[in-house]
Amino acid sequence: MDLRGLLTTHVKLRHLVLVAAIAEQGSLVRAAEELYLTQPALSRALGEAERAVGAPLFERTGRRMVPTAAGLAYLEHSRAIIGHLDTLRRRVDELTDPNVGLVRLGAHVTGANLLIPRAIARFTAERPRVEVRLREAPPETLIQELGNGDLDLLVGRVTDHPSTSRLRLIPLYREDFRIVAAPSHPAHRIPNVTLADLVGYPWVVPLANTPLRDELEDNFRNAGLDSPGRRVESSTPATLRTLVAEAGFLALMPESMAKAEHGLQMLELRLAGLAQQVGLMFHADRPIALGAQLLARKLQEVGAEIKQELMASESA
Repeated sequence: MDLRGLLTTHVKLRHLVLVAAIAEQGSLVRAAEELYLTQPALSRALGEAERAVGAPLFERTGRRMVPTAAGLAYLEHSRAIIGHLDTLRRRVDELTDPNVGLVRLGAHVTGANLLIPRAIARFTAERPRVEVRLREAPPETLIQELGNGDLDLLVGRVTDHPSTSRLRLIPLYREDFRIVAAPSHPAHRIPNVTLADLVGYPWVVPLANTPLRDELEDNFRNAGLDSPGRRVESSTPATLRTLVAEAGFLALMPESMAKAEHGLQMLELRLAGLAQQVGLMFHADRPIALGAQLLARKLQEVGAEIKQELMASESA
């Protein structure tokens, strides 16, 4: 690393923050309002940033500011630097007083109703003055926020995917998805039930273009069946539970979650390939604050317990 060269660079932290704000707001006017600057002052600062790197960072399309190729590269690195600086500030704060702080946890895994609440309960018992901020959103959104430094760690379905290639992954446990129905559903009374017996019932299915949806459709296809004609797409657990418990729908649910749902009951039928590997995800190059490290350990403890529970269930 050329430290002496960096001393003479014209790129400033102020530039990184301003360019990130312009990209986020999509216009100079809104970015200036967000940062409490005048538009001329922000425009001058953008010019300084562009001269510092020797390339235009935005194209003006009507009223919108659209990043150029150089702008996208600039933003990727600027967001990482800003994320590092925020983590540095919080790590220093925790060294001053380890009992205060903030941990930002992202979650996009079905069935985390056991893992995350148990781990957070143990964490807050040891660090009652540390705030845990839980963020639930689609995987692509959370992975981007982790990269930007807006999150400390993620709990999610660990898959071999380009979006996670630059993350550090720690698997916790693997569990099957099971078909669930209300206890009174007629499917429970079908001996040796098959997919052919179930295709005519209404289903709550995973969102299109997700691995779980593809795996479910593969099972129907391999059985020589079309996908269920009566179906509702949903990734919201509350909606899924209500439709299954009150409206006669069938649905997929992780086994640990299905066992905890007293108003639902698993069918005996097991489908091939329908499983999830639950794990932790971290930014590969960014150290994490002490509070986030402790929460990660609690998640690993609870994950190990869930893994043992699932193994005991399979052998029973």
